Amino acid sequence: MAAGDDMRFTHHPFSHVIVAAAVWLSMLPLSTLVSDTQQVWAHAWFILGAAGTVGLVMGLLRAPRALVLFVQLLVILGVLAWRGLALAPRGDPLASLRALTADGVEVIRTGVPPLEPEPGLVWLCLILAALLVIIVELLVNGLEQPAWTIAPLALTYGVAALVRIDDLDWLLLVPVVAGFIAILLSSTGAGEAAGKASRASSHHLSRVSVGWAFGAAALVVAILVSAMVPLGDKRPWTEGGQDGPIQLSDPTVRLDQDLRRPTDSPVLTYRTSTGGPVYMRTVALPNLSSSGAGLVPMSLSRSGLDGDHDFPGEQVTVDVQMDAVPSEYLPAPFAAASYDADGAWSHDPDTLAIVASGPNRTQQTVNLGYRVESTLPSPTREEVSQANPGSLPSAVTREVPAGLSPGVTALTSDVVAGATTAGEKALAIQRFLRSDAFRYTLEAPNTAGTDTISSFLLEARSGYCIHFAAAMITMARIEGIDARMAVGFVPGEQQADGSYLVTSHDAHSWPELYFEGLGWVPFEPTPAYQGDPEYVDPSAMQPATSPSPSPTPSAAPTPQPTTVPPTMQPVPTAPTTVDDGPGPVVRGLLIALLVLLALALPALVRLGLRASRLRSDGDPGQATDRAWREVQAMFADYGLRWPEGSPGPVGREAAEQLSPRGAEALAAIAATVERSRYSRDGAPVAELPAEVGTLREALAGQATRGARLRAVLLPASLWRLGR
Repeated sequence: MAAGDDMRFTHHPFSHVIVAAAVWLSMLPLSTLVSDTQQVWAHAWFILGAAGTVGLVMGLLRAPRALVLFVQLLVILGVLAWRGLALAPRGDPLASLRALTADGVEVIRTGVPPLEPEPGLVWLCLILAALLVIIVELLVNGLEQPAWTIAPLALTYGVAALVRIDDLDWLLLVPVVAGFIAILLSSTGAGEAAGKASRASSHHLSRVSVGWAFGAAALVVAILVSAMVPLGDKRPWTEGGQDGPIQLSDPTVRLDQDLRRPTDSPVLTYRTSTGGPVYMRTVALPNLSSSGAGLVPMSLSRSGLDGDHDFPGEQVTVDVQMDAVPSEYLPAPFAAASYDADGAWSHDPDTLAIVASGPNRTQQTVNLGYRVESTLPSPTREEVSQANPGSLPSAVTREVPAGLSPGVTALTSDVVAGATTAGEKALAIQRFLRSDAFRYTLEAPNTAGTDTISSFLLEARSGYCIHFAAAMITMARIEGIDARMAVGFVPGEQQADGSYLVTSHDAHSWPELYFEGLGWVPFEPTPAYQGDPEYVDPSAMQPATSPSPSPTPSAAPTPQPTTVPPTMQPVPTAPTTVDDGPGPVVRGLLIALLVLLALALPALVRLGLRASRLRSDGDPGQATDRAWREVQAMFADYGLRWPEGSPGPVGREAAEQLSPRGAEALAAIAATVERSRYSRDGAPVAELPAEVGTLREALAGQATRGARLRAVLLPASLWRLGR
């Protein structure tokens, strides 16, 4: 046998299952990019399982490999579309999938890993799984180039290395390389006979060694490459007392996702010392650019919070109980003066945002109970109208974003005409945005860049809180007033026990404007809700009507004196439904099918191995060796002893355990194998499959019913090395 035959490609039906398992192993590094990969696996298993099952069944049926790949492709695409529609809101299928894709891209574009497993992101992960299994199947079973599978299998780890190399455990390489090695060993004949008996062990060792050598080389190269990968801007915010950076996610992405969730879910409950409602602010976004509102580098500190906001207001103490909601921001009424919460927390002196800084920081709020003491800004309308612009050392909150339409500047001048103070201009802008000229709807872009805001103010005049807030911030900055966007939650609904329940649909954003002597003052330009009665024009308090179905929009964040509680007037809403996938009957049938498939899997694998060993193609010497191994496997399946030695003596000794018919068939097989190995002319092998079939029937005929069932459903030869 030529040396090059050691790496000869071999195809087994079971290789499709190995490919699916290898792709799953290669995607385990997603755990560093997605906060909860269980959401991904809950859907990805359908795709990978379908690919492996279709390949296995069609392989056992001896279907042409091209047909197997084609049917796999159709099934994978069908399952992918099915799971995508289960994730997307109900509607036109193509439009729903396009929207789902756009949402996923937006999460990746604006978020910082680990990302929340939102439907759009899960959908993109499913597309990745489908692409990977298709590419690996094509390389292994189509092009017969299994060594090249290292490229797609290492893709997920490579992305994780680029994005989160500081947090990436190199042990996540192990499953990637394990999947690669499994593909190599199953595709290059590992476990098959290499030729004559005298050289079988050396050839088998050669194949296994080559597979492990490729795997070891891939592991070494991956480690070296991951150590040298250049990193881009990771948006670090240095925390006082820590050497490493903290990466903060984009709050506007979570805001948009919360508002658009089909099902409203609890976020937190709270009680105040005054008994009244408060607005739970998470963070403020000082930057406003052509791409929307965003964070700026923070200098986090663990002390001095009580001295970072020296302006008048109402004192309130709030006891909060978070639900099982992960967040890196601690919801608190603005402006927080102190807090008592388990875990490591720091605050930003400029925005007063309280940020998790512990080792498990993205999960730090889950089921957390804490207390916050805050000073609520509560200026009167007269105080606001007489206020002058404040002076801040940083100009970031005064910068007008580039790319704004000139019409916005002209519109702002018209809106504030007649106003003499910064406070009067702010009230005029708020009154304009709350007028009947604007309409609240979630059927709007999920960004607040300059193009969107220009269109919002000059043309569409419809949107939700992020657009109203960004519009007021832009117009205020045009007039020289410092302004930023706050993100958080409205007060929520009061419960029978006096507490307040805040849900995901209570997510909201609003502008904060800075005035001399007052500090940062929250405003409410969104017309769907009433803001602070002290400085929201009563004539503009009525909500704008909106024909667009939407989840309950959010209210303004301005805290209220206990004597004048805020009145929330939501836009009429309609429930949004989604396709949750198959109904109970179909789901039950699918579960039953999966259970049956799991029970039948050993038998299917055993059938595949038998078909592979008894195939008639290839070298006659290899065919006899494969048939001899199948005979040995059948003895193991039925719990019979297999002697050691050459085929002739082994056949005679093993025949003592058989019926006359079985002994005759075994003798014929052993004679053919011996002639193939030791005769110069070889031996005819055309009758080998039939002779092995006769022996199998004889074994089944002499075995008990229990032994026959075990041989079929739990074949012992599968657990034997070297099969």
